[in-house]
Amino acid sequence: MNKTPAHYGALALAVALLTGCASTVRNYGAGDYFSGSEALSGSTSTPQQCAGTINAVWVEGPSFHECIRYFPSSDFSTGHVERAVVFMEGDVLSTSGASAGYEKWTPRRELEASQLEQQRGGTPYLTLARPGVDGSSGNQNRRRTQYETLVMNAALDQIKAHYGIREFGLVGQSGGGGLVGALIAERQDVVCAVSSSGVTSVVYRAREKGRRDDLTGVPLSDVWDPIAQLSRVHPMPGFRFFVTSDATDTDVSFTSQNDYVQAAKSAGLPVYQIMVHGGGSRHHQTYRIGNRVVEDCMLALPTDTIMRTYNDMDNRYNHMTELAARERALAAGASLPAGHDASDDRDATVGR
Repeated sequence: MNKTPAHYGALALAVALLTGCASTVRNYGAGDYFSGSEALSGSTSTPQQCAGTINAVWVEGPSFHECIRYFPSSDFSTGHVERAVVFMEGDVLSTSGASAGYEKWTPRRELEASQLEQQRGGTPYLTLARPGVDGSSGNQNRRRTQYETLVMNAALDQIKAHYGIREFGLVGQSGGGGLVGALIAERQDVVCAVSSSGVTSVVYRAREKGRRDDLTGVPLSDVWDPIAQLSRVHPMPGFRFFVTSDATDTDVSFTSQNDYVQAAKSAGLPVYQIMVHGGGSRHHQTYRIGNRVVEDCMLALPTDTIMRTYNDMDNRYNHMTELAARERALAAGASLPAGHDASDDRDATVGR
C-alpha cells in the first residue's frame, strides 16, 4: 500500500506522542557510547548540524528529513570507490527498551568493525546507521515502515554520489536484513544482496506470533513489507540474493524467512537460501557468515561454491579471517601463501 506524506506525518505524530519528545541528535565522538534513551525517544537534526558531523549525509523528502551517519573503512578516505559493501545492523529496541549491548558501542567500534571486514574481504565496506540509532537522527519506532526504506535509500544515493560508487553489495542482520529486501526494490545498482536472519516477511511473522501489529506496535496495514515489494524488483545484470537462515531461529522464524525466499523464487529472482547455525540463545545471529557470503558474491565466486562453503557453518566459527583469505585466493586463481593461519583472528563485529 502506498502511503501519502500526510499519512506518514500523522504516523510520526502518533509515535512522538507515544515515545516522548524527540531531542536533537547527539554528535557522538569516536569514544562516546550510544544512548539507549535517545534511540527510544527518537531525535532530530538540521542540515547545518549534519554538515558538521563526520561521516554523515543529510537526506530529505516529502515525508522525512534526517541526518544519517555511516562508518566507512579506510578505503573511503581516497574520496572515490567504485564498489562497496554496505552493512545494516539489526534492531536495538524491544518492548523493554534499548538492548544493553547497544550502549556499549561507540563510533570507534563501528569504524573498527568496518575496517576488519574490508581487510578480510578486500572490498570497501561501511556500516550504514539506521534512522534513530548509532548517531543518526530519526525514529526507530518507525522501522519497517516505508519511512525507513525511503531514508536509507536516499542515504545510499548521497553516499553513491559522494564517492562515485557504481555497484553495491548489501548485507543486513535481522531488521537490517529486512531493509536489504526492501531496498532491492528501489535500486538497480545492487549486484549482491544478503539477508541474514532477515525480517523479510513482516506480516507473516506477526501473524505467526498471533499479533495484529508488528513487534514495533505499528499496525500491519502500515508496515512496508519486503515480500510485498517483490514485483517491483528489477535488478541489474548479474544480481544474486542470498539468505542465511537457522531452522531453529526463535526470533525471526525460519518459516517466515522461507516464506520470502519461496515468493522471491516464484517471482523469478535468483535467490539462494543457505542453512547455517545462528549464534546466541535464539540462534538468530548469522551476520558473520552473511559478511563472508556478500564478499564472495562480490568476488564473483560461483553460487554452488558459496553454497557449499557456508552450508551448515556455525556463525561462531572463529577462523573468518583465514576463510576470507582462502576465498580471495580462490577468486584470484591462486593458492594461499605458505604459513598462513588465523592465530590472530579477531572479530570486532560481535552481535549487539
